Amino acid sequence: MPKIIGGSLEEHRERTREKIFAALAELLETQDFESVTFSKIAGAAGVGRTAMYNHFPDRETLLVEYAVHETADYIEQLRAGVSDTASPRDAVLAYVRTQLDLSVSFHMPHTTGKTQLSPETAQRMREHVVMIEDVLRRIVRDGITSGDFADDLDVDATVRIINSLLVGSSARRIPPDALQEFVLRSLGAAA
Repeated sequence: MPKIIGGSLEEHRERTREKIFAALAELLETQDFESVTFSKIAGAAGVGRTAMYNHFPDRETLLVEYAVHETADYIEQLRAGVSDTASPRDAVLAYVRTQLDLSVSFHMPHTTGKTQLSPETAQRMREHVVMIEDVLRRIVRDGITSGDFADDLDVDATVRIINSLLVGSSARRIPPDALQEFVLRSLGAAA
């Protein structure tokens, strides 16, 4: 019988999931999701392969649960990064800086390699992206209301474009000041 980690079965389950998520993050640093198997994750996490199935019935469920796990902490840190700003203009600059800082420490798979996700799973993966976009969407709407940003923006398209730019690997090769200036101009704000 496997040894229980922690003081209760619930704590054991949570700690095991944390170990699995940490192992998945480590593996995703060097491999596409397509090549990451339950056996590899179990070995890296130091858990039995059957434990994987006790927590996740399949790889798609694991991917979604991992995205939800990572997104919750990511959004908390993103909101904290913009919380002490005086204006929407300051908030969007803080958002850009925070996104760039967080992209170094978080390991969300932006692509699933060759894996063809079911439409339901693809939609659930998109939901975590929308939760991140909602932080910027609020800033942009506040900026339009305050007059800091252009009032004729297509908010949803603008937010998606900005976030795509900030989470892409090319963002790390562009000077942060240039990214901030670009984002301000795309919002119709003076640099």
